[in-house]
Amino acid sequence: MIQRYRVLGRSVAEGDELQQLLAKAYAQKAQVLCECRKGTDLPLYISHRNDRYVLARWPGSGARHATACDHYEAPDYLTGMGQVRGSAILDDETNGETALKLGFPLSRGSARLAPAALTNDKPTVKSSGQMLSMRGLLHVLWDRAELTHWHPKMAGKRSWFVVRRALLEAAASCRAKQEALPHVLFVPESFKLEEKEDIRARRRAALERVYRSSDEMMVVVGEIKEILAAHGAERIVLRHVGDMPFVMDPDMARRFHKRFAGELALWQAQHGGKGEQDHLVIAGSFARRREGTFDLIEVALMPVTAEWLPYETSDERYLIAKAVAEKRRFVKGLRVNLDADTPIASLVLKDTGEDACAVHIHDRDNEVAEPLEALLSGQGVAHQFWKEGEPLPARVTRPRRWETQAAA
Repeated sequence: MIQRYRVLGRSVAEGDELQQLLAKAYAQKAQVLCECRKGTDLPLYISHRNDRYVLARWPGSGARHATACDHYEAPDYLTGMGQVRGSAILDDETNGETALKLGFPLSRGSARLAPAALTNDKPTVKSSGQMLSMRGLLHVLWDRAELTHWHPKMAGKRSWFVVRRALLEAAASCRAKQEALPHVLFVPESFKLEEKEDIRARRRAALERVYRSSDEMMVVVGEIKEILAAHGAERIVLRHVGDMPFVMDPDMARRFHKRFAGELALWQAQHGGKGEQDHLVIAGSFARRREGTFDLIEVALMPVTAEWLPYETSDERYLIAKAVAEKRRFVKGLRVNLDADTPIASLVLKDTGEDACAVHIHDRDNEVAEPLEALLSGQGVAHQFWKEGEPLPARVTRPRRWETQAAA
C-alpha cells in the first residue's frame, strides 16, 4: 500500500523526500492534504517529534479517510468517543491542541472534598460526557496514541518502549486543569541496568510536581507487575519502577478488589502462562508520602493483550486474538466513560473493502435490545454480529484507490 500526500503542490509518497518537504511545509505553516480519497480535501497537521515530522489527522476527521488509509478512524458513534468529543474533549483546530476536562482532582485539597470513583457507588462522571473519569482519560490517551490500531506489520514490534513513546506523543498536544498534560503525567521509562542512575535522575525530574509538595498529585500510566500485601495495606508494584511502590490503605484495597474483580480475573487467567503474556495497565492519580512511597487516590484498570490491545471480556479477547492471528487490519473500540450496559463496537475491520465493518459480539439467538438497534442503524460502516466459533467478515483485497490514481 502506498500512502500519498499533497505537500507544497506536489504529490509525494512516504519516504525521505516526504520528510524534506514536511520540514519546509512546517516552517511555512503550509497545509498538507491526504490523497486517500480522490476529489476530497482531507487536511492533516504536521508536528515535530524526536527529530522527525509526523502527519496527524485533525480530531474527529478519521472516518472521512479511506478505510485502507493510515489516518482512518472509526466513526465516533461506534465507541465511547462519541459521548465525550466536544464536551470533555475540546479540540482546537487552529493549533491542533486538545483540552481535556477531568472529573477527578489533581491536588489533595480538592481530593478531600470530592468522592473518588472507588468510594462512590454511582459516580456521575462515568455516565456523563462532560468530564473524563480516570478510565476515560486512559482510553482517550490509548486512542490518541493509536494503540487501538492493528496492522499485521506491527507483530512483534510493540514493546513498553513503543507504548510509552506513543502515549507521551499523544499527551504532548493535550492540556488538563490549565496545565500541559505531560506536566502531570508519569509514564515509567523502560528500565536498563546499565542506565540505572541516569533513569533515576530523569524519573526524579519527571516527578518534580509531587516532590515539590505532598498536596500535589499526578497521574501514572504503567503496567502492573504484582500486588502485594503490606502491613494491612497493599502495594501495587509497576514494571520498570520496582523501587517506587504505590500504596492503598486497607479500605481502598478492599474497594479496589471489589470494583475491579473482573479486570483482575481476566489478567490472572492469562498471567504466568507460557509464551507472550497479557498485561494489566493501570491509570491512577497519586501523591507522595513523607516516607518516600506514593498514595494512590483514584484508579482505573485495563487488561490488554500481548499486543497491548485492550479488551473487556474473554469473548472480546478471543475476537482480538482471532483477528491478529488471521493478520487482519482493525481498530479496537473503547468505552471511555460509557457504562457497561451501553453497547459499542468491539472491532472495526479496515480490510473489508470500500466500507469498514463494525463487529459486534452478540448471540443471534438473543433479542437485540433497543440501544444496540440504534447503534446498528449508524451510517459510514457495515455492521456484523459475531460470536466465538464463527468466521470474521471476509477480507477484500484489491488495488487501493490512491495507488491507481497515482499511476494514472
